[in-house]
Amino acid sequence: MKSFPKSATILLLSMTALFSSTDSVGQKLPKALILTGNGNVPNHKVEYPPWIHEFQNEMVIDILRDEAEVDIVTDLDILTTPRLDEYDLIISNSIFLTPNQAQLDRLYAFVSNGKSYMTIHCGILSLLNWDRYEEFIGGIFIGGPSSVPAEFKVNTENVEFWGYQYSFRDAKQHPISIVTDDFITTDELYHFQPSTRDFNVIARAENLPVMWWHPVGKGKVMSLTLGHDEKAKANPGYQELLRNGVKWLTGLPLITGAQPKVFSTRKLSYENFTTLKAFVSSDRRQQMQFEIDRNNNPELFTVESTTSGSVGIKLKGTAGEGSFIAAVRNANGPPSRKAFDVRVVADGTGNIASYYGNTANSSSNENQSHVFSPDNVLDGNQTTRWSSAPGEKAWLAIDLTKEYHIKKIVLHWEASFATEYSIEGSADGKNWTTITTVSQGDGDVDTHELDGSSVRFLRVNMLKRFNDRWGYSLYDVEVFQ
Repeated sequence: MKSFPKSATILLLSMTALFSSTDSVGQKLPKALILTGNGNVPNHKVEYPPWIHEFQNEMVIDILRDEAEVDIVTDLDILTTPRLDEYDLIISNSIFLTPNQAQLDRLYAFVSNGKSYMTIHCGILSLLNWDRYEEFIGGIFIGGPSSVPAEFKVNTENVEFWGYQYSFRDAKQHPISIVTDDFITTDELYHFQPSTRDFNVIARAENLPVMWWHPVGKGKVMSLTLGHDEKAKANPGYQELLRNGVKWLTGLPLITGAQPKVFSTRKLSYENFTTLKAFVSSDRRQQMQFEIDRNNNPELFTVESTTSGSVGIKLKGTAGEGSFIAAVRNANGPPSRKAFDVRVVADGTGNIASYYGNTANSSSNENQSHVFSPDNVLDGNQTTRWSSAPGEKAWLAIDLTKEYHIKKIVLHWEASFATEYSIEGSADGKNWTTITTVSQGDGDVDTHELDGSSVRFLRVNMLKRFNDRWGYSLYDVEVFQ
């Protein structure tokens, strides 16, 4: 969709929502207004680059169909009409729009009196004619696109690889960061220089903030600089950030729970395998009620949740894949939903270490952050890792819950690998037997073919470091029968 000319008349498109303007129990959705258009069309403003952008407004509406009733407007005069008070949120999906002073004053009052404003991608490049732009947005756009890879990882928290806390900043994660997983995307990045103390990063990529918010009076201003084109907007991670941003800004609850690991048929019932939690932007204490909204494969499993959010699953005894939807409700609006994927394997097949219920511990961790937790070696994710404290010796142990006849172990080392180490097995976690040893390790991936010894516990006993400046670090440990 091409940019609208600034002089266009108001164009209001009603959202075609899954539940119209209400959810299945009749609770009304929040109302959002998209401001769109290109201030450089039809006449280029010499103070701005001659950039033309496509906004994909219909796609944005579709992404938000369950979160808000969305209208679109291209005429900035709406900012000074009583109609503005109908909305809970203004979304700037635009570029180089230059409202007049009366419109800017009304926009500031809209937010500072308790409502919200959100920019998506180049929407951050409107209002540049405003002397309060820096205060309102929280900093200054200083360039883009930046020289970064076309494909990159988006970290939905403010610590990324660092993992260390600052004494002068609250390390508490933002609710949107908690409920949204990291993801890989192909997109365009902007350089932005924060200039307010109360600047709260929600997500970053290549060490650049890509989503943040800060207070303006009683209201909130949020920016999501991702979403350059249709491909970027189609990314499920981007869509989750956008949806969760709108929910949080409009007071809808956010729902989260750890995605279940692989279930093995060694057990047919797993109680409290995840605990659902909810967050809202309101300071008022609210009663939340959780439920299972839908089970997409009842032939594979049944799943139940208590109203307080404890989720249990019962397997039917066969292998397969499915999913379920959990929901949370409060008194203020429609429910929020989250999808959970379920994978069930026959016991003893595949990577045994990745089964739900297995645990890992270590002699030490680099610090107390989850970034370096020993459980990271069991998640099947090559972007997370365990890291020990600096020192010449360390160990990492895994409890497989029951005995298996182990025939292969694969270690995925980070750059801080062991050049000398042994792998040990145990039936009770107390008496250990050496299974194999390495005296000239070169890092990367070490695959060990074994004789099928029956063990429940495995321990990697690290004796010599490649780099004596650090400790040891492993991305993943895989175990096969």
